[in-house]
Amino acid sequence: MDRVNRPVQRIVVIVLALLLVVPAGVFGIGQLLGPGDGDQPGTTAAENPENPENRPTADPADQPPRPDLPEPEAPAGLTDQSEDGARATVTYLLQTYDYMMSSGDVSVWQDSVDPGCQVCVSFLDNAELLSDQGGYLVDGAFEVHSTTFSGKGEPPATGTVVAQFTQEESVLVDDPNLQATPLDSVTGQLIATVAWDGDRWRVTDMTIAPPEGQASDGGGASDSGGAAG
Repeated sequence: MDRVNRPVQRIVVIVLALLLVVPAGVFGIGQLLGPGDGDQPGTTAAENPENPENRPTADPADQPPRPDLPEPEAPAGLTDQSEDGARATVTYLLQTYDYMMSSGDVSVWQDSVDPGCQVCVSFLDNAELLSDQGGYLVDGAFEVHSTTFSGKGEPPATGTVVAQFTQEESVLVDDPNLQATPLDSVTGQLIATVAWDGDRWRVTDMTIAPPEGQASDGGGASDSGGAAG
């Protein structure tokens, strides 16, 4: 497999790590998190395009093995035009995350996101690129503690689902030839706007926020929500 440009791959790492609070200027999942303190990973100059972070090299044989997870079965509620169906859709996205990131099979998300959701599309494009580069995630499963729904219409046609979650610790192997990146556990809430398309619920935008009751130092997620940069 040809090696791809490393600055591009570095953005992939940023986009895929739901855990990281990155600058709002970074496209994709970074847009969900809003401004945060600490490092500015999207602005570091890359002296070596093959390894912009100067990470230690690794023998691919020494990397943690790619998990072989079964494809989760989609719940029947995804095709129910109801509050329960909307909540089930967002729960399913989170609960299939580790499968998608370990296998590279993005169909589990494609079927439940709207093509007009720029954040969703950017995320899926980069998830596919990560897989094409031989990358994968180890662990990182989401536990959904609770979900709420507020919507319009009877039955509802649009609405917002808020899911309180915890994601377990994980290891991101973005390049088999470089040292893998450990990622800490994180707790927060996913705020997703959803719409009924006539057959199923689809996510039309999503943002990540701190856990319920915990204020964000950066003022919360960006107002632009799913705008890609």
